[in-house]
Amino acid sequence: MFHRKAYFSNTSKLTVILGLTLALALSVTAFAAAQKPKVTIGSKNFTESYLLGDIATELLRAHGYEVEHKAGLGGNSVIFPAIQRGDIDIYPEYAGTAYLVQLGREFEIPMRLDDILDTVVKEMDERFDLEFMPTLGFNNTYVFATTKEMAEKYNLEKVSDLIPIANRFSLGGSIDFMSDRPDGIRGVEDVYGMKFKRNRPMDSSLIFRALQLGQVDLIVAFATHGQIAAMDLVTLEDDRGVFPSYHASYVARNDLFEQEPEIRSILMKLHNALDEKTIAGLNYRVDGDHEEPSDVARDWLLQEGLISE
Repeated sequence: MFHRKAYFSNTSKLTVILGLTLALALSVTAFAAAQKPKVTIGSKNFTESYLLGDIATELLRAHGYEVEHKAGLGGNSVIFPAIQRGDIDIYPEYAGTAYLVQLGREFEIPMRLDDILDTVVKEMDERFDLEFMPTLGFNNTYVFATTKEMAEKYNLEKVSDLIPIANRFSLGGSIDFMSDRPDGIRGVEDVYGMKFKRNRPMDSSLIFRALQLGQVDLIVAFATHGQIAAMDLVTLEDDRGVFPSYHASYVARNDLFEQEPEIRSILMKLHNALDEKTIAGLNYRVDGDHEEPSDVARDWLLQEGLISE
C-alpha cells in the first residue's frame, strides 16, 4: 500500500540532506577561495612590461586568485623597492637588468647567458629573498635602429660603423638607457669610444615618434619592439657585445611562493612560452593597433590554451 505521508516524509528528508550537502560544498569552495592570498603584480612603464604583467594577472585570475595589477609603476628605481617593501608580489624583469642594476654587477664583454642567469638566480635569493623565475623564452636586448634611408646613406650595418660619424647625430633612448648604467649610453661610449652630438632621454613610448619626426637620427630600442618591423627600420649589429642578455622572466617574493606554492606552478606554465617574434607581434597590437594590453594578453592565453573562456 502506498503511504502518502511516509513518501513526503522521506522526500523531505532527502531534500534536506541534499540541501545540506550542497550548502556544505559551497561553504568549502568559498572557504578555499577565501584562503587564497590576494596577489599584487607590478609592471614598469612600457608596453612589454604592461603585457607581461597582464599575462600573469589573467593567468592567475583564471585559477581563482584575486589579482591586482599595478601597471606602469615606473623604472627600476621605483619597482624594485616596491617588491622589497611588499607593495607588490611579482613583476616582470630581464636577466641583464637584474644583473647590472639590481645586483650592481659589472658586465664582462662578452658574457654568456648561463653565467648571468646563475648569478641572478643565486644572488636575488640570497640578498633579497626573491626568486628570479625560469625565463619566458625571449631575449629583449637593446638594439640600435634607424631609418633605411640613413642606413643606406652611411652604410650602417653594425654599431662600430657609427664610430667616425656619431658626433654628427642625435641619439634617442629611454630614461633608463640614458642613465649611468654600464649597458646604457655609458657602456656604449666606453666600449665603442664614441659620443653622439646629443643624447636625448625620453619615455620609451616616444622614441619611435621622435625618429619619425626627425627629432633624433637614431634610437636605441628593445629588440622586441613591434614598431621596428612596422616602420621598416634597420637594426645595427652590436658587434662589440656591449648589450648583455635580456631574457625576460618574473621576479617574485619567496614568502608568496612559500605560502602558496600553486602560484609558482601556475606561472611556470609560461616558461619558454614566448619567442621574440611572438612578443613583438603582441607589442605591436598595443602600440600599433592601439588595443588594450589586458585584451591582448587574454587573447594570447586563450590562443595558447593556457586559459579557457
